[in-house]
Amino acid sequence: MITALNLGRQSRFFLASACLVIAVSLAFFGSREPVLTLFGLLVLAGFVLFCFKPFWGIIAVVFLLPFERIGAYDYAGITVRPSQVVAIVLLIVWLVQRAFQGRLAWQKQPIFWPVVFFLGINAIGLANSENLQRSVMVFGFTAFTLIVGLLIPQIITSEQHLKIAYVALAVTTLLVSAFGIFQFLGDLAGLPNSVTGLRELYTKAVLGFPRVQSTALEPLYFANFLIFPISLFVARLFGKIKTSGLLGLPLLMVSGLVFVLTVARGGYFGLLASVLVIFLLSWRQILNPGKVLALFASGIIIAFAAMQLLGSGTDAFSTQKFGQHIQALFTGASFEERVATFDLANQAFHEQPWVGIGPGQFGPYASINPFFEPEDGWKIVNNLTLELLAETGILGLLAMACVFIVIFWRSLRVLKTPTSPNLRAFLIGGTAALVGILVQYQTFSILYIMHVWVAIGLVVAAQNIILKQAHVDSGN
Repeated sequence: MITALNLGRQSRFFLASACLVIAVSLAFFGSREPVLTLFGLLVLAGFVLFCFKPFWGIIAVVFLLPFERIGAYDYAGITVRPSQVVAIVLLIVWLVQRAFQGRLAWQKQPIFWPVVFFLGINAIGLANSENLQRSVMVFGFTAFTLIVGLLIPQIITSEQHLKIAYVALAVTTLLVSAFGIFQFLGDLAGLPNSVTGLRELYTKAVLGFPRVQSTALEPLYFANFLIFPISLFVARLFGKIKTSGLLGLPLLMVSGLVFVLTVARGGYFGLLASVLVIFLLSWRQILNPGKVLALFASGIIIAFAAMQLLGSGTDAFSTQKFGQHIQALFTGASFEERVATFDLANQAFHEQPWVGIGPGQFGPYASINPFFEPEDGWKIVNNLTLELLAETGILGLLAMACVFIVIFWRSLRVLKTPTSPNLRAFLIGGTAALVGILVQYQTFSILYIMHVWVAIGLVVAAQNIILKQAHVDSGN
């Protein structure tokens, strides 16, 4: 191995010393902290692999995106998610490689400056934070997640890369969707939560039927994740792409069924917005009667299957309760709580209108004691626009708005460029998914969600690849 790497005598000495230190460290910690030792070995293996193939780090992040509750590990009061760990290792590898190369080879990144400006406003807002410890923590999470979104286009640089990323996303979507169906049926059958993975809030005891959250923290987060792959599936359906096998219509129907079973009203509006955008951007392909019929038939099958499953709840009125829950947009305790948090966010905004009260500070602001987290967790605004206004002010909201405006404007411009059906479908589906995610963001308000910024990074990567191919084809 050392000969193959063609290392000098000094490099071999340092490599051998490093291996000795690692071996002694692992032997010491292995007898005391076996879980952490195994974790360290996996991180080390990932570091070595990504040094040679950083692309596989992105694929691992994409595959691990939905595993935010089941599959995560709680340590020292912090939930460590596998996608975050892989992303951290990949980021370190990328920075180390660039340091050794002595240059920063940077692919086009149109949202770089808006993101930097947004993070700068967050940093300034720390001065207004009452609970500085929480503010610094939230700022760190936000900065890390946004940086991952910036990193992806630096590594995903070819159509083949994007195809593999799509397959990884499709496979993980199939797995977590299948688990979601098991979760629903298992709860109806009376299996304990330790087997189904459902939180007590979402079992059949609450509404008469379970709400699917699969491996995610909550049903609304799972629905938000599903908007991305489902939008890609629909865009491919209307593209000039052969959609056969498990990655075609069957996967669309399985993920669509689970999406309905999340009973996330904001997610429903988000996916509807995504599909409308796909129709607008693919109107020439939509005129194909066969594809329209296939999508319509898929919708009918999903609706029928969902009604059958919901109708098998704990009482004869579970389907009726589902309809009442979906329609109760402006009534009930949930609506009243949202109105109260909206008023508090508006109050906080008027106190610090330019840079806000500080990142992550709405929860402490809305609490009796800003330094002690309530038993049910810190409150959120349940509307990203209002939460950004409260925590980052007008300047922070404008910076984040610029991020999405730049992406949407660039997608519309790039779609005028001739490209392959796969790339065009990915760009249309990805752009539509971001619209849907923004729509659902009006009903919840956590910005630092990994799958959102991975989706943003992949859309920017698709834009870059199409522009690069057009540049090569033009002979420039």
